Amino acid sequence: MNQETTIQSLQEKKNHILQSIGVLGDFRKGSLSPRYRKCGKPYCHCAQEGSKGHGPLWMVTRAVDGKTRSRAIPAERVEETFAQIEAFHRFQDLVREYTEVNIKICDAQLEAGKEASRKAEKKG
Repeated sequence: MNQETTIQSLQEKKNHILQSIGVLGDFRKGSLSPRYRKCGKPYCHCAQEGSKGHGPLWMVTRAVDGKTRSRAIPAERVEETFAQIEAFHRFQDLVREYTEVNIKICDAQLEAGKEASRKAEKKG
């Protein structure tokens, strides 16, 4: 396979990755986990030994400018939030793949330039 074919196939792959990113839909960065809390009332069920406490309260947590940010997620939106986080992971994978394809394109263009100068030297 020559350099032009290689570059063309890499460009097609690059376009395909961009299309994949375009159809991802909504996504969010972070992790989602259940939290339980104890209210502090001595007569509440959460005060009993072995009780997890009240909950679960679902929280999505992420780092922003070096600080942890958390947001409560209603129980009816938990599955949707898990899907959004999974979509973010897919986005990250696609960005890594896109970067690698671009590097290969740049390398192939360098090689094509070297071949062109070698041919010019032989003719000259």
